[in-house]
Amino acid sequence: MRQHELPPSNIFRYNLINAGATGVVLRITPSIALKYALRGKLAEFTTANAYHDLVARPAPATIVQSFLRLPGLNFLPLLPGSLADRLRANQDREAFPSNRLLSVRRLEPVPKIGQWAAELAGAILWLKKDMGLVHGDVRPDNILLDHEDHLKLTDFDSTAPFGSKHPGGCTPWNQIHACFGRCPERCPGSYARYGVLTEQLAVGSIVYNLITGVELYEGMGPEALDLFNRFEFPALGETPLERLTVNCWMGRFATLEDLARETAALEGARGAEKGRRLDDVYMEKMRKECEELVEGELAEFVPHADVICVETAAEEEVAGEESV
Repeated sequence: MRQHELPPSNIFRYNLINAGATGVVLRITPSIALKYALRGKLAEFTTANAYHDLVARPAPATIVQSFLRLPGLNFLPLLPGSLADRLRANQDREAFPSNRLLSVRRLEPVPKIGQWAAELAGAILWLKKDMGLVHGDVRPDNILLDHEDHLKLTDFDSTAPFGSKHPGGCTPWNQIHACFGRCPERCPGSYARYGVLTEQLAVGSIVYNLITGVELYEGMGPEALDLFNRFEFPALGETPLERLTVNCWMGRFATLEDLARETAALEGARGAEKGRRLDDVYMEKMRKECEELVEGELAEFVPHADVICVETAAEEEVAGEESV
């Protein structure tokens, strides 16, 4: 991350949780996290907030809720961590900057993986069926786990209408645009647009990560993309989770409903039914607490610096027109 993109340095008196393409996530209180836009990223951040607005009330328990959204700011529940955090906690790695994987110490229980697969497929299906959207960046860093170990899909920076152009993303979650070698049973050209193929591909790579403890093509470097484009995947066995993974990679689910039905039959999938949204009373209480923070200790960061720059530029442009 380039220095000129960073938020004001004094905001980092709050603990940094994560840093992404459009913002940093900070721990504000034991219950509240704040996503704060990077400089120059306000437009993209505003789009993500708009999608949060869109899914705010009707969303299922598998979509993260937002307490309060303002220009350049998004107040969220502070949850224990992401799926990526859980996977890393199960591994031994060399120290930074190498971070090379040394070993996998433990795997999550099969019923837990089945629950998460069902929750993830259900969240993806809901976005498409009820909202006409794709998440656009389904990967472990964008999947949170709540205090009861239920999955919450988060980060709507890449969300887009179902069927819209796919700009690409991170291998091995969503990098394919075309097949340059052995093709899957379904048309590889469909990967150029967000749809059933792109979403099930991400699910397959996530389930593979969970059942092996290793990211697909871990440590392989640039050659991973070539393997991915040629649909050259590791050989797997015949357990239900392994079959699900291969079927997702090879695009064998004709619809997201088919994918959701398959995951709902997995061992442990019934556990997904126990996931819960935060209730309206609690959400209102936390919204008011966030508003108090905005008016109090966070006042120096509100409105977001980029908003001030945009407003100042607009005022200067108007003043210039008036002087002519």
